Amino acid sequence: MIFKVLTQQGKTLTDTIDFAVVKSQDGEIGILDNHVPIVVSVKEGYVKLEHGDEQTFLVIEQALVEFRDHELSILALEAQIGKTLEQAKHAFDAMKKEKLELTKQETVDFFKLEKELKENIMKSKAGQL
Repeated sequence: MIFKVLTQQGKTLTDTIDFAVVKSQDGEIGILDNHVPIVVSVKEGYVKLEHGDEQTFLVIEQALVEFRDHELSILALEAQIGKTLEQAKHAFDAMKKEKLELTKQETVDFFKLEKELKENIMKSKAGQL
């Protein structure tokens, strides 16, 4: 079956797999190539991908997992892949930490710009006749 991932940032991954196991807040579900069409919502979880003797894990957050017509599609807010579940979780946590730091920096920059704008409005005496 075909496996596709699309994240909010536009990251994509396509591969072929034999089967997948989706772990969500409701438990686990195995999906083989002849599975009936299904849609699963995952707040936080992972997908274990099996291809021959190889396993790969995809840690996902806020995702929809859909299977139909021999294609497993995952639309996720965030996703990180690893050879083991621990590697995928570590990559996911590192990515979340990096995004948090970036958000903090953007917030600080925004407040500096807002302060400068207010000062310039006061200096120009805008709005006063």
